[in-house]
Order: sequence, then C-alpha cells, then structure tokens
Amino acid sequence: MREYNTYTFENEIDWQCVPEEKLTYFLWDSAAEYDVYFKMCFLKGEGIALRMRCNETELRFEGKVRDDSVWEDSCMEMFLCPFEHRSEYVNFEINCKGAYLSQFGKTRFDRKFIKEITETAPEVKTDISADGWSLELFVPCRLISEIYGEKFTADKCTIKGNFTKCGDLTNYPHYGSFCELSTLDFGFHNPDLFARININER
Repeated sequence: MREYNTYTFENEIDWQCVPEEKLTYFLWDSAAEYDVYFKMCFLKGEGIALRMRCNETELRFEGKVRDDSVWEDSCMEMFLCPFEHRSEYVNFEINCKGAYLSQFGKTRFDRKFIKEITETAPEVKTDISADGWSLELFVPCRLISEIYGEKFTADKCTIKGNFTKCGDLTNYPHYGSFCELSTLDFGFHNPDLFARININER
C-alpha cells in the first residue's frame, strides 16, 4: 500500500510545508502520460484542502454544471475515505473549467450524488495557463459530517485515498493514478488499493 504523509494546520495552511507527490501510474492503455502533481492537507476544524496541477494543454471541457460527466473531460480527481473505521468513500472529480462531480458510497456501482444528501458544497477553483491547468478544492468538515452522519474535525488521523487524472473523451484518453490499481472493471473506484494517508500535527 502506498503512503502519503501530510499535515493538519491549526489556523492557516502553509502550502510550502505541504508535501507534493506525483502521479506515478498511467493505466489501461492510456494514450498520453502527463506530469500531474498533488498536495493535500487538513485545516483543523474547517476541512480538507487539495491542490493539483498538470501539464495537459489540449483541453476538453464539455461538462458545464455540477455532476455532469466531467470524467470525459480534462479532469483531476480525489477519492477519500475520511474515517478509518468506515468503508464508504467520497469522490470529487473536477474538469479544467471548474465543473465538478461529487459522490458518496461503498462501491463504484453504489453511489449517491452528495447534493442529494446535503446542501453543503465544496469550494472549487481552477486556472488554465499556457503550460497546463490547476485546481484548488476545499471540502468543509460540515459536508463530511453530514454525509457520514458523524462528526469530522480534520484532526490528526490516518485515512485512505487516491488522486487521479483522466480524460475519457479527450484527444488522448488517459488514466493516471497515485496508487497502482488493477482491473478496469473497478476503474479508480477501488478503495482496497487506496493509499494510506497519515495526517500529522504541524
């Protein structure tokens, strides 16, 4: 199992201190392999923060509104099991224009849109440049607490997750992952192979 070590911050995130990792695996006959980096941390009592960046420049962005099929576009994603004792995981999939899909459930085929469970929404921002594109995602503690039905505080803990890059209908379909995954039947929805994420005090 891969590991990612990061921090929970008390009042303000110091992004320079947050470890950055690169997606290592491009799977399932990917037609392109991009340089994709992520860094993720907690803000104690507030939520989960993610930054991702890549050097993809031929972009597709047909998805326009929440829960469109953004995985067909130029897309980066986070899969997370925020409670070590629970099997359900959340997925946040974001295209280069900031349209996003968010779901909750135990498997790829047993998922609910998060908007059907809570009105609390994540904060999403993207930026496109000549060299590629990037995203910022913030998931409030309240959102996690409401969909799981138990309090989430973004404190020191060990959880599981994965960080991915895809684009099913782009000019060069690709499937990048931080974790080594197996069958395409599960795709990225394979929590048994998620990385261990150690959240430490900063």
